[in-house]
Order: sequence, then structure tokens, then C-alpha cells
Amino acid sequence: MFRMRLTSLVVALAALPMVGVPVQAAPSPVVLTDSIAAGVVRGADGFGLSGIVVPAGTYATYLVETEPSLAGKVLQVWTRSVSGDWRQVTSRTVAADGTVRYFARVSAWTAFQARFAGDDTAAPAVAHGRIANASPRGDASISIGCGEFETQASGGTATLRRQLAVRAGAILRVTLCSNASTGYRWDAPRLDGRYLSLLAHRTLAPTSALMGAPGSEAWTFRALRAGATTLTLTYSRPWQGGEKATWTVTLGVTVIR
Repeated sequence: MFRMRLTSLVVALAALPMVGVPVQAAPSPVVLTDSIAAGVVRGADGFGLSGIVVPAGTYATYLVETEPSLAGKVLQVWTRSVSGDWRQVTSRTVAADGTVRYFARVSAWTAFQARFAGDDTAAPAVAHGRIANASPRGDASISIGCGEFETQASGGTATLRRQLAVRAGAILRVTLCSNASTGYRWDAPRLDGRYLSLLAHRTLAPTSALMGAPGSEAWTFRALRAGATTLTLTYSRPWQGGEKATWTVTLGVTVIR
């Protein structure tokens, strides 16, 4: 009888709410959004999601954006060569606006990735990762996918700004999303002929077999002389009355010796 009463007492006590015992909240999920730009970029413009090619020995900027609540916490920056393993190269403190920048001189193919180890308030997280390649000849290359235009679009229009460096005498390649099935195409580039010369333009077929899938358009330029210039491309429906400059890309080009 005593044993039955004791068992009943234990069950009753277990059912009572715990008073004064704090319940630790689960760490909040964290998202690390990353992008990359040619050169040393301290502002908000100029970053993209696609890989870039820069002249060997010049800089790329790796940008990570996350919640301002992580301000003051530490992110790890990892890199990987084309044939090597990931390795941590530095740690950076998250700024008040939730950003981290890492400036790196690029001499070969390099992948960048940010990682957060997690703590009592925020869960571990890993960024997607971005790539910069280096051209020994001083060439430069940039591409912008459809998703980047669609993400930035406001009222149906989008203006994207990028910057890059290319050596005098070398090649600059620009590849932009394009979808001929919509009636849009990229207008002739607006450029300063003292610094850039258009060598070729071609339309690339969609990589998907789906009806109406987008392809891309690609331009090849030669850099002629050292200096700073601007290259502008606009995406329009070419017929009279068609929408003009629905998308605009402005490239700040620095031609270096």
C-alpha cells in the first residue's frame, strides 16, 4: 500500500509545472547571403551572384549579408583552390548593418564561402559560396542571370551596376540573360570608342528544353587604352512603341596598364 501511494505521489509531482526553471529557447535560424564583385568595393552596388574573371593580381570583394541581429558576432571566411580543400583564411566581425566584406587579391581560381559557427542565440549557417578566376593575360569577364534582374525589378524595370578592371590590350566579355520569345533583346552597347572596341556579339541558346526558357547574349570587347569609362546596355522591345530600357546594365570599366 505504501509503495502504491509513493508511486502516485511521484506521478503527481511530475505533472506539476516547473516553477522558477528557465526554458532555453532554441537558437534562431540564420541566413547568409553572399555575392562577389571585381575590385575593392566598399559600397552596396556592383555585387553579383555569378562568378567573375579579373586580371591576375587584382582584387575581388566578397560580400556577405545577414541579419543586423548578428552585429558584433564573428563569421569565418573560407576559400578553396580549384584542386584543394576548403580552408579558413580569416574571421570577420559582422558590421552594424549585418554585412561582412573580405577583400582578396586573386591570382588563380578561388572559391569563397562564409560560415557561422552558431551560439546560444543563433544557429550555425553556411553561405552559398562565390567564385573569382584570374586571367594571366589581363582579361575580364562578367555575367548576369535572369534571376538577378527579376530580384531587382521595380515596376517592371531593373537597373544593375557592376564594375570591373581589364588590362589594356586584353579582352572584356559580358554575358547577360536574354529571352527572344518575349520579344525583348539587348540594344547596341553604348561605349566610349577611345577605351573599348566591340569585337563580337552573339546570341546563346537556352540551356533548358522548356518552351520559352531564357538564353543569353554575349559581347566581346577589346580594351584599348588605360583609363576609366562606362559601358551601358539596355534591354528593349525594338519595334516602334515597344517597351524601352526595361533592364539596364551599367558597367564601370577601369582599363589598367
